[in-house]
Amino acid sequence: MYNGNGSNNGGRYTRIAGVPVRPVYLYIAGAVALLVVIYLVMRFLSTSLVMHFSAYAGALLLIANLRELLGNSYGQRGSTALLNVMVGGGLIFAWLSQFFGVLFWIPALILVGVATPLIFGRANVYNAYLDMARSLATNVRRTFVR
Repeated sequence: MYNGNGSNNGGRYTRIAGVPVRPVYLYIAGAVALLVVIYLVMRFLSTSLVMHFSAYAGALLLIANLRELLGNSYGQRGSTALLNVMVGGGLIFAWLSQFFGVLFWIPALILVGVATPLIFGRANVYNAYLDMARSLATNVRRTFVR
C-alpha cells in the first residue's frame, strides 16, 4: 500500500506525473485504447469506397474554395465558393458519421440543406446569409461584451 511519503508497503506503483498508479490500471487503460483503435480501424475498413471517395471530394472542395471564401473580393464577384465549402463540409460530416455515429449526419444535412438555396438565387441568398450572420454576430457581441 502506498503511504504518501514515497515508500511502497507491499505493492508496486508506477509514478505518472508524480501520482502513484498501480500497473494493473495502466494495463486496463492500454487495453481500452487498443479496443478503441481496433474499432476505428474496423469501421474504416468496413466503410464503402464511395464514402471514402466522397470524403476526398469534400476535402478538395474545402481546400480549393476556403481561401477564396475568406478573401476580400468574394462579395464583389459572387462566386460559388460558399456553395462549394458548404457541400464539401456536408460530405466530410457524412463520412465522419460512418465512424462516430448518426449524430454527424445532422450537420451534414444542415450544411447541404442551407447550401441548396444558393443554387437558385446565389446573389440574393448569399446577401441574406451575410445579413443574418452579421446580425447574429452583433447580437452576440451585445450580449457578451458589456
